[in-house]
Order: sequence, then C-alpha cells, then structure tokens
Amino acid sequence: PKIIFSMPSYTKELIEIVGPNTSIENSLTFFDNRVYFANSGGWILGLDISNIENGVAPIVFDYWAGDDTDATIVVDDEGMIYVSLELERFNERSKELGQLIKLDPYTKKNPYIWGISVSNDDSSVGGIWATPALYKNYLYVPTHTGKLLGVNRANGKIVWQEEIDFHSWSSPVIVDDKLLISTCGGDLRKYSLSNGENPSLDWSYSLGSGSCIESTPALWNGGIFVGTRDGYFYKVGEK
Repeated sequence: PKIIFSMPSYTKELIEIVGPNTSIENSLTFFDNRVYFANSGGWILGLDISNIENGVAPIVFDYWAGDDTDATIVVDDEGMIYVSLELERFNERSKELGQLIKLDPYTKKNPYIWGISVSNDDSSVGGIWATPALYKNYLYVPTHTGKLLGVNRANGKIVWQEEIDFHSWSSPVIVDDKLLISTCGGDLRKYSLSNGENPSLDWSYSLGSGSCIESTPALWNGGIFVGTRDGYFYKVGEK
C-alpha cells in the first residue's frame, strides 16, 4: 500500500478561530464522485475524487459550521447533506446555524437550507454526537440532551420526539422499516416506521448492567451486537 493523496483538514485561519482541535473523527461519505467529511473545528469539506488516483482531489465544497462534528455526514438521493454538530463552543456561528443542518453542496449561493437548535436549558454542553438515520422523508437522531428526534428532511420541522437517556451518542440503525436505537441507560429500543411521522415502540430491552451504550448496534444473522462503556460486548437475540 502507498499513500496517493493527503491534505490537512484545517487552515491557519480556522485554528485562529477555534484553536488547535481540528481532528477528523467521523467516517467518510461518498456521493457522485465526491467525498464529504468534517473536523472538530466545524469545517465541512467536499472533495472531487474523480482524479484522485493521480493525486488530485480539489475542494468543491467548503463550509464552516462553527462547532465540533464527530457524526458522519448523511447524504440523500438528491445529493443534499445533513450534518450533526456538537454544542461546546457556544459561538455566534452555532447560534446562527443550529446543531442539525441541511446543506446544498451544489449551489453557488448560500448552501444553508435549514437548521435545528439542540441545546440545554442550563447552557451546558448539548448538540448531537450521533449520525442521523435517513428513512424516506425523515431523519431520526438522538441528542446529547436525551431526546430521540424525528425530523422532516424537506423543511427541518421536528415531527416527533421521545425522551430516551441523557448522553445518547449511539447512531440509530434502520432495517426492514424498523428503527433500532441504543441508549446511555443500557437499553435497546426498536420502533416501527410504518408511520414515519409517528414511530411506535415495538419493544425495549435492558442489558441489565445500566452501562452506557455509545457504539452503534450491528445486526447480523438474527442477532444484535453491541459494546458498552463498562467493557462488555453483548449479543441480543432469540435463543
């Protein structure tokens, strides 16, 4: 193996604004010969990778969202991107945009379409660490403040929400019109999405340890596999 392309995800100007924490902690998202990612400084980048084999991948989308972005960027069938942001810096940019935003990376004008504010009433750390799950016309995402949100992807309206557990960082999974989410209280929950605007709880299962689940559940061969903060690895399924 050899490196055929590399670039920093930061600039001197970005570091002057947000400080040295500009690490990349999310996974890459690919769409239409582009790759999207973001860093802890809130810089969202899209690169044209059609000629990356020759070491060429120019920046074709460049947007500063203001705060740390750990979650993977989600792209829909029209190429619009959805970005989850933490709320730690409490700067004016975070207030302006919100912590769940939709952007048009193809427009020559302002790419911002809509944004949702996700904060605590007591001004402590808030926002979103999880990657949203996209299903038909809706996004489903848990928040650090302990809510599971259902959002209309066209207009950014919150159409449904449910209290789960504080510090919910695990990304939801959708399989066969079902939404699976794990919580920081050590629970697994499965919702039916037959009515996407009003999901209904099929079941909730506690691992018993009460330990926080930050990892995204993996589903395979009828089982649900998940790791927890107390160092245990579980399989949940039928006997």
